[in-house]
Amino acid sequence: MPTQLDIDRFTLAFHRLAVPRLQSEPGLVQRALQTLDRWREQRGLDARDVYGQEWRELLSGDLGRLEQAVCAEDAHAATLRGTSPLGFVLSPQERTAARRAAGL
Repeated sequence: MPTQLDIDRFTLAFHRLAVPRLQSEPGLVQRALQTLDRWREQRGLDARDVYGQEWRELLSGDLGRLEQAVCAEDAHAATLRGTSPLGFVLSPQERTAARRAAGL
C-alpha cells in the first residue's frame, strides 16, 4: 500500500509532466478552470475553498508561476497537488510513467 510519501512523489512526477502540457496546449487551461467550476457547483464550495481559488489564480496567470507553485518540494505545493484540477491532462501511459518516476 502506498505511503503518503509515495503519493507525494507520484503527484510531483505527475505535475512535472502535466504543467508543461498546459503551456503547450492552452485549451487545457480552460478545461482545468471548467473543472474547478464543476467542483464548485457539485460540492457547493464557497470562499473558504482557498485551494480552489489559488488554483484559479495560478491557472489564470503566468504558467511559469503555476509551475513554481505546484512543482516545488514543500508542504504547500504538495497540498496544491492534492487538490489539483489537472487529472485529465495525462494519458494512461503518461500516468504510468509518472508512477514509475515515483517508484510505484
